[in-house]
Amino acid sequence: MNKALFIDRDGTINHDCPYCKDPKDLRIYDDAVDIIKDFRKRGFLIVIVTNQSGINRGYFSEAEFEKFNSALLKELEREGAKVDAVYHCPHRPDEGCLCRKPGTGLLLQAARDLDIDLNSSFVVGDRDDVDGEMARRLGMKYMIIKHNESS
Repeated sequence: MNKALFIDRDGTINHDCPYCKDPKDLRIYDDAVDIIKDFRKRGFLIVIVTNQSGINRGYFSEAEFEKFNSALLKELEREGAKVDAVYHCPHRPDEGCLCRKPGTGLLLQAARDLDIDLNSSFVVGDRDDVDGEMARRLGMKYMIIKHNESS
């Protein structure tokens, strides 16, 4: 089985826009790149897990989400921080889905798809009430990251 770094997107890898959809707004944190590269060197798959309620709120489309993600992944790879997969929840908080963080659906789906051992994996995010809580629900190790704005 694989081990993975599950990492949040907006506010963790890139500055939160909010409702990031336009690639011109992409600004990646240097320390997030370093974290991804470090976990990759240690043999972890890199999986982005992100809530994207802007899709079901009608703020942007799945195609716009994919366009932003494509720009993000291309820039990360250019910086030597390759990502293996992206899982997102398009639902609004009031829709009661199982995939919206801090729900565990995104992690469980990735674990099935990519043969990931969650007990050997790690979560990194910028919000303890969302990313930290998701990790706690599965008994996973996690780290909350707070960026300095000069990154």
